[in-house]
Amino acid sequence: MAYGPRLVVVLLLFGCTAVLIEGRQQSLSLPAQSQQQPEPPRFRVGVDAVRVDAVVTDRDGHIVSDLTADDFEVRQDGKPQAVTFAQFVPVLTSPAPQPSAVGAPGASRVELAIPPPPVKRTDVQRTLAIVVDDLGLSFESLKNTQRALHGFIDRELQPSDLVALVRTGGTGGGLQPFTLDRRVLHTAIDALRWNGASRSGVEPFEPLNDYVIVDEHAGPLDVNDFSGVEGLRRSMSAVGTLGALNLVVRSARELPGRKAVVFVSEGFVLLNGLEPDSRLRIALDRVIEEATRAGVVIYALDCRGLQTAGLQAADNLKVGGLAPGQMDERVRGKALERLEFNRNSQEGMRYLAEQTGGFAVLNTNDLGRGLGRISNDVRSYYVIGYVPREGTFARQGGKPRLHKIAITVRRPGLHVKTRKAFLGISDPPDTAAAPMTQAQQLVHTATSPFAETGIALDATTLPGYSPAEGMFVRTLLQIDAHGLTFVKGDDGQQTAAADVLGMVFDQEGTEVAHLSTGFAVALKKDAADEALKEGLVYTLRIPIRASGAYQVRFAIRDQHSGALGSAGAFVAIDDIARGAFALSGIVVRGEDGTAAPAAGGADPIALTAAQAIRVYRAGTRLSYGYEVYNGAGWVQAVTSIWHGSEQVFAAPPDKLAVPVGGDRRFAAAGGLKLGEGLPAGRYVLQVSASTPDPKRPARSRLAVQRMAFDVR
Repeated sequence: MAYGPRLVVVLLLFGCTAVLIEGRQQSLSLPAQSQQQPEPPRFRVGVDAVRVDAVVTDRDGHIVSDLTADDFEVRQDGKPQAVTFAQFVPVLTSPAPQPSAVGAPGASRVELAIPPPPVKRTDVQRTLAIVVDDLGLSFESLKNTQRALHGFIDRELQPSDLVALVRTGGTGGGLQPFTLDRRVLHTAIDALRWNGASRSGVEPFEPLNDYVIVDEHAGPLDVNDFSGVEGLRRSMSAVGTLGALNLVVRSARELPGRKAVVFVSEGFVLLNGLEPDSRLRIALDRVIEEATRAGVVIYALDCRGLQTAGLQAADNLKVGGLAPGQMDERVRGKALERLEFNRNSQEGMRYLAEQTGGFAVLNTNDLGRGLGRISNDVRSYYVIGYVPREGTFARQGGKPRLHKIAITVRRPGLHVKTRKAFLGISDPPDTAAAPMTQAQQLVHTATSPFAETGIALDATTLPGYSPAEGMFVRTLLQIDAHGLTFVKGDDGQQTAAADVLGMVFDQEGTEVAHLSTGFAVALKKDAADEALKEGLVYTLRIPIRASGAYQVRFAIRDQHSGALGSAGAFVAIDDIARGAFALSGIVVRGEDGTAAPAAGGADPIALTAAQAIRVYRAGTRLSYGYEVYNGAGWVQAVTSIWHGSEQVFAAPPDKLAVPVGGDRRFAAAGGLKLGEGLPAGRYVLQVSASTPDPKRPARSRLAVQRMAFDVR
């Protein structure tokens, strides 16, 4: 898919003259499916064996880790099976560090300005998908759900957790990217909105709107009784919920670690009277079967909390012609209907969770504690495999059967928690994956949550705005030249060439920009030696069409060796074109940094190669610059430095005058000196700014921007 935005590229080298030999832009196709990298051991259902995940605990709830295949007894449909494999897979779930919030829950946090380090596939211990069922979420439950999810991200996530937040009514569906960046997750939680297509309205229970007349022949008639139509709508909506859930489970299939889905919903009604809803039951069985194949455990959280079945303010009963006592009987009947609806909708969530080895958190107002229970349960486990008896799996064209699984341990006093069943359908046979094209390799590398380190790559993103070009992100890619192949030419120069890809995804996981280019450099020996020592910096500008939160992903491929590298960044863009008060990205450089022309000639803030690394010694004098947009009269700016949650420096406030007329865009700058005794580590330079609100003179508008750097 080609978007054709304007691309500005500058190539910089440390300590020598930069030469841009070649630049080009082209469109690339979307990525092929990621290739399987199996670990821990996996079994293909119906080919090698049936794979089952099981958590074994003692009487005190502690994980038991020293069991072997001989300790397990597996029964399928009541008949014993020969266990061929059992391996314990440890998962670390130590308490996560709790960042200090700056402002209200969900607001920006200083710690979150520090991007997570690149992660390898082998580093991931848990893969969690938080599925918010906005097709089954009431407006009343939304705020409590957001608050609980913010706390879950801050308190429960581990540095090795790969996480995605998905809406069942979202356009991204199961293709939402998994990430280790909490900033992405907090932004996605803040962006949750009540879905007008939800089967739940303002409140978890539909308000009563009865208008009853009494017919002398037919008896009481409710002229507003649309229960049949409403039941069909709820059923179709629940099928949509389970379809989205199925996509999420499939997308997690090839990801590493202990895999779990946290399903946040107000449930779905599985029974239609005394009979199960056939349409819904088929979709439910499909999810359970896919979870069995993928090794995914599903947990359910009922976000309604404790509910009363009594009449509410929104209920409206207009009844006439009833005998004495019939009104009370009707009210009691409606209350019983609500109790039954609440119980039935919870039963669907409970069944889904228990059949996949998880559990449902129901009837609690403390959603945060419920999420904590789920997090504590996603822990160390056993992978158990067995070869089932003949006839377990349906032949081609045959009707599959649901098989029940029961696992026990011969050692007394131990408890086993695992999935309950699987559907007898064999996995399709393995087919040799077609080799990826060079374009597909780049797209796959850019979109993967795992870092590709064949070419070390680091990205610095600087959001900005100009009246002529609109909103954009300036990006500095620092490239370790050791990963590039330099070829010596006849003229004695060392040449290297690489392809570069940039992709931008919005908070729905939809790709909104796609930049493809490349570069070639020809360097003399001294310059090539300097490039190998200090690296190369590749500067580009990505236009952004609308305000919002974005993930920017990059990939590089050496044209000679095929070596790959990847990097990513999170960036939030304010709606500056419509008057939002905002700051650009902060440009930081040490006292030995040298100025360079602004990229494209459109930016008052100059970019230099040194700004791509931002590694300084204690005692270094730093200078910094940024742009201010849409200030009113004056802007007060406060600069501070943070180390984790500790503020280590705060400068006196600066009062900046906003230029009269023009586009109300101006540059600001400052300087400071790092302390001689400043400990090594990662720090954050923060600029907090305020300006009067023209519409509400008694209040101010606020803007914050941050940039991380290292002290060594």
